Amino acid sequence: MPTEGEDLIVPKKWYENLPRKSWERFEKIETGHTWFEVYILPHGVYAIYEPGQFQEVISYLAIGEEAAALIDTGYGMGDIKGLAEELTDLPITVITTHTHVDHIAQNHQFERVAVYDHPFARDNAERGRDHESVKGALDEGMVWKPLPPTFNPETWNIPPFNVTRWLKDGDIIDLGKRRLETYHIPGHSPDSICILDRTARYLWTGDIFYNAPIYLYSDTTDINDFISSYEKMVNLFPHYDRLLPGHNETHVGKEILARVLNAARNIRDGKGGEYREQHRQGTMIRRYDYEGFAIIVKAP
Repeated sequence: MPTEGEDLIVPKKWYENLPRKSWERFEKIETGHTWFEVYILPHGVYAIYEPGQFQEVISYLAIGEEAAALIDTGYGMGDIKGLAEELTDLPITVITTHTHVDHIAQNHQFERVAVYDHPFARDNAERGRDHESVKGALDEGMVWKPLPPTFNPETWNIPPFNVTRWLKDGDIIDLGKRRLETYHIPGHSPDSICILDRTARYLWTGDIFYNAPIYLYSDTTDINDFISSYEKMVNLFPHYDRLLPGHNETHVGKEILARVLNAARNIRDGKGGEYREQHRQGTMIRRYDYEGFAIIVKAP
């Protein structure tokens, strides 16, 4: 059923639904970087949230005894390196959940960067993204908070960056009494990983799960890979309780992954139920809505 006058991806005045009530559970701390909202999660983790732009990116700073890990570096509108160094004096390693532009914008500022070893990631690290390819994130209706004075929207780009550790499936990053296990979970992007902390019982999911429409319509997505990756994450259920996604909301109960998996299987098999359709940039997409999430795929 085609949808007229409504964007299935970017709703009009999406920001009027902010702030999201789920963030009230956590202590918010003030920093010198007002583009970000910073919240203290249990088990030595800071959630670094960017609600001023439509993607509502969340990066995370996980503190170990000897080092810290910054999980993704966001969209680049604020100074996440300066913020991370305000939050910890420990040496910081960036762990990239995947190399889409809204997760790698400030990778180039860090000395230690770990990325899953895949041709897609190697290409993104080598090329970065020029201004023309990213400026749409600043279009009318995409940003509602004042941009930081140090940010230049006319020249903004994503620089190439150096990777100091190319990860394999099952690799461990040891921060000192905090071990982060990395698992390859393609589907949303071919280089996606999730990150497991068995002690904190956390799973960082990047963009393969978040409480919003999950994108499965681009050329680099694959619904069969997506389903296999969800099966992998569900099989890891005994080792974690909470999901730390890359957008919108955090500290989500793991049980929702089983419902997303079931929905994705039904969509693949033509049993997804009601949907809305829309042409977007030359592609017909279908949006299936469920409680707590949605899935957007390319129409057959």
